[in-house]
Amino acid sequence: MTSHRFFAALLLLAAFLLYGCGSSSSSKSTQPMDITSGTWTIAITQNNNEGPSWTLTATFKTFPCSNTNITLGPDWTIPGPLTATVCMTASSLNTTTSGAPTPQGLIIGLGANPVPANGTTTMPANTSYMAVNGNSGSEALDLTATFTASSKSVSGTYVCDTSSAGTCGTDSGTFTGTMK
Repeated sequence: MTSHRFFAALLLLAAFLLYGCGSSSSSKSTQPMDITSGTWTIAITQNNNEGPSWTLTATFKTFPCSNTNITLGPDWTIPGPLTATVCMTASSLNTTTSGAPTPQGLIIGLGANPVPANGTTTMPANTSYMAVNGNSGSEALDLTATFTASSKSVSGTYVCDTSSAGTCGTDSGTFTGTMK
């Protein structure tokens, strides 16, 4: 009888560990991440002391990647279609840093949305742009980045869009962000 009770207790303990403690599937790290479902805080760092580091907040909405002449803020139009699976534009975009360039528009092309659980997705080349209005005028920037579902984060780089008639010259830098 004692061995049956011991065996039953072990089964109950195993069941508790497998289905009780281990069943918290609501953990952020194991869920897909819909990039449009939250507000992003993005920190931008310029290379070579080209200007101040600054922070912006953004929320996104989708648009068809097949669009042509995609509006990027009041001064820029990006030729489409974009070669991405999912395309988004910032439905709200604000800077939170005094004296920083004013964000005018943000377009991102992505490999997937939602980002698979514990996975990543990238912004393919020539599909993601940001327009800003700084001290020297309006400029368009090319972005590349990776979104990571487990940390609800993005990290990447930017360079001046040399095909635009903006004033950014050789501006470049990095950015990181998290979704709340």
